[in-house]
Amino acid sequence: MLLTQIFCLSLLTMEVVIFLIDKSKWNWDLVKNYTENLSIQETSKGNRIPRGKKIENLKKSYRNEELVFVLGSGVSVPFNLPSWDNLLQKLLIESFSTDSTENDVPLVLSKIFPQLFPSSPLISARIIEEDFKKQNSSKSFKEIIRDALYSQINREADSSTIKELLQFCIAPGKSPNLDSIITYNYDDVLETVLNSSDVEIPYKSIYKLGMNPKNGELPIYHVHGYLPQYADKENTDSFITLSENLYHKQYNDIYSWNNIVQINKFTGKTCVLIGISLNDPNIRRLLDIAKLQRGQDSNQQHYMFKKRYKLEYVKRKLELIIRNDSSLRLEKAIANLELNETAKTLLKKMEEFEELDANSFGIQIIWLQDHDEIADVLKKVREE
Repeated sequence: MLLTQIFCLSLLTMEVVIFLIDKSKWNWDLVKNYTENLSIQETSKGNRIPRGKKIENLKKSYRNEELVFVLGSGVSVPFNLPSWDNLLQKLLIESFSTDSTENDVPLVLSKIFPQLFPSSPLISARIIEEDFKKQNSSKSFKEIIRDALYSQINREADSSTIKELLQFCIAPGKSPNLDSIITYNYDDVLETVLNSSDVEIPYKSIYKLGMNPKNGELPIYHVHGYLPQYADKENTDSFITLSENLYHKQYNDIYSWNNIVQINKFTGKTCVLIGISLNDPNIRRLLDIAKLQRGQDSNQQHYMFKKRYKLEYVKRKLELIIRNDSSLRLEKAIANLELNETAKTLLKKMEEFEELDANSFGIQIIWLQDHDEIADVLKKVREE
């Protein structure tokens, strides 16, 4: 248990962790020497490529019309759309709402409940949906989700990333073109920006079987479903992948249109992951399948934007771990190692681990100090 806590919470490497198996074997001088040496070594593990080279590779893929943008919730957050956790919290409000409860009570309970009884978001979504089925609501579950999704949207928000994505989308029918866009978001933020452009941009939102782009149209694949703020007739019979059972149904069917699109793009194109993490096990599975299909000799790479961890955040987190978990008994270690250097060591190792994980899927990380840098990198890719 001690070993697991130390490794997961503080991210010490195995060479240090072996001393934690038996507390009688603590060697503080050795631990201190280890972290000092690690902090001055250049990390040689992983497949590191300079940022300039990554941009050149992306330029080549764009000129060859093999570039695919893969968008996650981080792209929509600037427009005040809820994150996954916040969306579930909004849906929980409905579960706690009754005719007799005061307006503020469901809101407070919906915030407290997941902290008291934490669960997987997919499982939580499934339970919320099952609970909704018991209620005599005048709205469908999809309508409840739509209301929660757009309740606080700010269409006027300024997003440098979306603006730069728009520049890539202006080109359909010309050269060079984006190959396509894959989005895991339900919302219509991207489509609304495209429709508001001064230039007519031919595109096709695809969210169910049988929908195909015409020649010259940019396909936007909503592989988890599409919920525009104002539904049209074509969208009424669509579904969204929110709860665990729908995830299982979709990802167990390897021949579903959603999976085929993702595997084909992950296999044959250069994908740029924006506003997305690698925490979703289903996305990881599809990336693994695609890498196997490409073969071991393939040099194809995907790219992913990721913001660096802040040293001050790591230091605060480390202090909190030590303060709240006396079983770790690291006070003396922190005193000997000096908090700032310890945090730097752990941060460096965590970034190394994340690069190794991404590399295992054929993904290169483009590290950022701030999310605004995404637009700067994309502009360099687009411009000659």
